[in-house]
Amino acid sequence: MMRYKSYLAGCLFFIFYIASLVIAEGAVTDEYRVDVNDVLDIKVLDHEDLHTMTTIALDGSISVPYIGTLNVKNMTLSQIEEEITKKLGEGYINYPVVTVSLVKSMSIKIYAYGEILGRGELPYDKDMTVMKALSTARGVTSDGLFGKLKIKRKQKGEGGRYKEIRDSGIRNGIIEDKEVENIVLQPDDILIVERNNTFLIQGESVNRGRAVLENGLTAGRALLQAGGVSKDGQYGKLIIRRKKGEDVGQYSDIAESNINDGIIVKREVEDTVLEPDDILIVERSKTYLVQGEVFNRGRFVLEKDTTIIRALLQGGGISVNGQNGKVILRRKGEGNIGQYYVVAESILSNGVIESRDVEDVLIQPDDILIVEVNRSFYIQGEIAKSGKYVLEKDMTVSRAISIAGGVSNNGLYGKVKIRRRTDTSPGYTDMELDMKEVTEGKETGEMLIQPDDIITVELNKSYYIYGEVNRPGEFVLKDDMTVFKAITIAGGFTKWGSEGRVKILRSNGKETGFDTIKVNLNDIIADETNDVKLEPDDIIVAYKGIF
Repeated sequence: MMRYKSYLAGCLFFIFYIASLVIAEGAVTDEYRVDVNDVLDIKVLDHEDLHTMTTIALDGSISVPYIGTLNVKNMTLSQIEEEITKKLGEGYINYPVVTVSLVKSMSIKIYAYGEILGRGELPYDKDMTVMKALSTARGVTSDGLFGKLKIKRKQKGEGGRYKEIRDSGIRNGIIEDKEVENIVLQPDDILIVERNNTFLIQGESVNRGRAVLENGLTAGRALLQAGGVSKDGQYGKLIIRRKKGEDVGQYSDIAESNINDGIIVKREVEDTVLEPDDILIVERSKTYLVQGEVFNRGRFVLEKDTTIIRALLQGGGISVNGQNGKVILRRKGEGNIGQYYVVAESILSNGVIESRDVEDVLIQPDDILIVEVNRSFYIQGEIAKSGKYVLEKDMTVSRAISIAGGVSNNGLYGKVKIRRRTDTSPGYTDMELDMKEVTEGKETGEMLIQPDDIITVELNKSYYIYGEVNRPGEFVLKDDMTVFKAITIAGGFTKWGSEGRVKILRSNGKETGFDTIKVNLNDIIADETNDVKLEPDDIIVAYKGIF
């Protein structure tokens, strides 16, 4: 009776143990035949002293208590169990219940490929998990720290074909999916660690080139990992390019944003999650050009909301030679390479832009800001300081003469001529003013000067008197000079001179030379309206009287 109970208990244990073994090992079947260096776990029910963990020797044998040496090479686990049961039952134990399990097999393998340090064949261990297998293979390489782990398993009845059963991302060498990490592997399973996904960063970042694409990496974080934006990209543009489907080498722009002081302006672009093979481009800062009469000429970074006045300040301000010039903003025409047109201009007055609207115009990329040299005028002739002068705001003829030191004595009674450029032939026009009108502040003297006007103060006009006067010679033709006044200025007649014998010789512009005007001073004395007004270059002749 006792023998029957012992036998029944042994059978139940054997069934339970075999079931647990199948669950634990999953793939070690009766078809497996052991080989050298395999490790076997041998248990005998109710005989703990016979529990043996043994390794198959090079000759294919194992050592079992009571039995001694037993050759098991190329036997299945069930065959080994039967052989040990038979040997123990031959006089040692009645109805022994023996279980043999494979602890480690040197012939059952799993395989590691890709970015694994110890890639190749790995010996299969009982209860070997994905994590344990990777540890046995010394982990992943630097090129797989942010790659992907895949598990492939041989499918029964499909001619040895493999199928991918699970995968997981890898983050800094750690399997992200803990379920995948704890999967118990089966013989012939294949572990593959794919190379890190990467993206490319180009342009004005501190560090350029191909970089590892970590899971969830955003454009903003990618820029920080690349050392940030370089000084030449602080006000540039960020562009994200992505592959177009399966088209090899075909990319399209999926997002872009301006960069302001090294910061991505659009939050949604900054938070864009990058995908494998994305290209991140930081374009060079947009610039504009400052030329002409500023202290610092050249190309400048176009910062956000840069206006004309701010641009001039960045250029160091307006030089002395441009304080009264003109500021001009030129802009590139669309589609016309190298073609620019004027979008704004204003006169400068002592370094101040006169038009507030022009002052607040926003600069655009590639604009050219020009400060022209001071507008000027020229003054010459009978003036104290001839030369070129800055045309300040509201410059009048009288003020211009004053700035030039005033009129010399030889021009006090001359004419003021102004030559001005025109767009019509012959390209200029002449205007004439009386000096008296200029010096007395009359309306004509307050005429405004225009750029490049040439002011000429002419020599005083003269008249001549000779004959029977006390001081013959050349005299300045002052305003409203008459014959009577002229003879008086010349000291009057000599004792031989005659009031009734005076002539004026006046040029007629013809070949004949002169016209003669007879004058009788007695008639003038009687009626001053008979006095004759002199003209430039008139010649007064006082004749002797007839006695």
